[in-house]
Amino acid sequence: MVVVNASGSAKLPFHQHAMLLYSNDEDKITATYVNEGLREGFLTVYVPVDTDDNASHMSKMASGIVNYEDDVNLGNILNLDMRSFYNFALAGNLQPFEELKTIVEEAIKERIASKRNDEIILVMGVVGRLAENQKFSECLNVEKWWQKTHSEWLQKGKKVTIVCPHPSPILDKNQFMNYKKTISSLHDITLDSRSR
Repeated sequence: MVVVNASGSAKLPFHQHAMLLYSNDEDKITATYVNEGLREGFLTVYVPVDTDDNASHMSKMASGIVNYEDDVNLGNILNLDMRSFYNFALAGNLQPFEELKTIVEEAIKERIASKRNDEIILVMGVVGRLAENQKFSECLNVEKWWQKTHSEWLQKGKKVTIVCPHPSPILDKNQFMNYKKTISSLHDITLDSRSR
């Protein structure tokens, strides 16, 4: 695991599974990675989680993404409502994540067939929301699944970058440092946005 200070513009951790530590304004921090992926011509899958008011959250998030409507219409950004994924993760059911994996693999095939950039970035909010709500066992379960899936994709030659935002105010508490270390160990790299 390498810790990187993500100051300035977002530097994508190409083809890695990255833990992104943030202290506040998750939408602003994650939007920088979404925007960078779109700038690079990647298919960008953004999976925010707001378990209370998803429509309000999506509207706030969309306002931080350059040319959001155009990129959605062009198929460059895939936005998923992950409230149900959060609930499935709480129940220990990862089948919906397997379905998401299939969707991503199909999207890669389609992009290759249409001679478009086959690079994909996934910005996954589910795990961070689990950590924020101190559902650490469930968070670790999903992170293990993502690490395994990412390794499989790399072995198959797929160009996938995964960014998992995690709340540093929770994980930096003494009683949760062990979870922070374990979550970090399930990633290739740790990005620290706190000095942005």
